[in-house]
Amino acid sequence: MPSKYRRGLDITTESLGVFRRHPKLAILPLLSLLAVGGAFALLAAVAFRHGIVDSVLTNDRYKYGALFCAFAISSSVATFFNAAVVHCASRVFDDEETSIRDGLAAAWRVRRRIAVWAVVAATLGTVFYILDEKFGAFGSLARLVFDLTWALLTYFIVPVIVLDHADGIRRQLRHSGSLFRDTWGESVSASLGVSFVFFVVALPGLVLLGAGYFVLHGSLALGALVGGGLIVVAAIVGSQTVTAIVRTALYRYATEGDRVGPFAARDPDTVFPEN
Repeated sequence: MPSKYRRGLDITTESLGVFRRHPKLAILPLLSLLAVGGAFALLAAVAFRHGIVDSVLTNDRYKYGALFCAFAISSSVATFFNAAVVHCASRVFDDEETSIRDGLAAAWRVRRRIAVWAVVAATLGTVFYILDEKFGAFGSLARLVFDLTWALLTYFIVPVIVLDHADGIRRQLRHSGSLFRDTWGESVSASLGVSFVFFVVALPGLVLLGAGYFVLHGSLALGALVGGGLIVVAAIVGSQTVTAIVRTALYRYATEGDRVGPFAARDPDTVFPEN
């Protein structure tokens, strides 16, 4: 069992190497953050313009509608740009030329699957938020169980949407869940490895943000806040990019037996052995 986690951490290290050789992949998650931020800013402007902010905060119908829209926007935009990263990573693994435009075009080709996925994710997210809010401890427990189960079940959902070429949300979820079951040790340890690496990267930014907000004043505070924010954003973007690389490589190996990316230089007997 420990060897599964050791392999996951090795995959993390080698995926970071892939990222260093192809840093332009980080442009796609950055565009995702900008798009989500822009969409939320537009929705907020519309709410203020039509004077419905108070209704969104106090009226359940408006509040849950706004929550559904927020879930749908964040899920669809994040999935779209992650799909572009997955496509580009898969082409990089095959030593083929790729580009940001190529990744975006690939994501656009599966836009209907992404839209269906976003609606399903937003609907379930809203339902369990309501349960959490209306049913006390039981609702909170149900939401906690759902969040954990959903995260595991959908671990490979983006590679499945982009690379599987199969329609049907049920089939996509089954495939993603099956892949996670087969690679759970490597998947979990790789995810933890990526999170740890980029937490360390973000730490100076968090320190600067804290200093700028609580300690410094004037231009020094502003400089610390801006610098810290940029470091944290860079860490988030890097984490999303490397996570997409890891999941694409795991998906390719688990489905096709391809030793690509982080697996390329490894002995086949050390990748997912039976023991």
